[in-house]
Amino acid sequence: HEDLTALSFDDGAFDLAITQDVFEHVPDYRAAFRELCRVLAPGGRLVFTIPFFFDLEQTRVRAVVRNGEVDHLLPAEIHGNPVSNEGSLCFQNFGWDILADLTGAGFASARASMYWGPWQGHLGFPFFVFAAVREEGGGM
Repeated sequence: HEDLTALSFDDGAFDLAITQDVFEHVPDYRAAFRELCRVLAPGGRLVFTIPFFFDLEQTRVRAVVRNGEVDHLLPAEIHGNPVSNEGSLCFQNFGWDILADLTGAGFASARASMYWGPWQGHLGFPFFVFAAVREEGGGM
């Protein structure tokens, strides 16, 4: 039970951080990227999945938090949540600029890896896994 934008862990505490379909529900996902970079050791990796819109160059912001209140810029998009019958609000639909957001947060490199294909048993919409690596040698 952590706030991804204000983690309680020490700098460089982990070699690996993994999230699955979380960042779209974090209003300030860039702050979460900075925090995750901070708690990763040099050479540490962040690996994550998100609903990704490969046809978007820029992330589409659906809602923001202003003065403690949610301001909907687009109609509310609610995703299923296994621990809440009310679901979870989606704040953004990610596009390709997420890679620059990761390097802007202090990661040395960031990439999106697509997997799709009937030969792999994966049919339907292409799926991406993202990875970012914290710089070696202690720099952020």
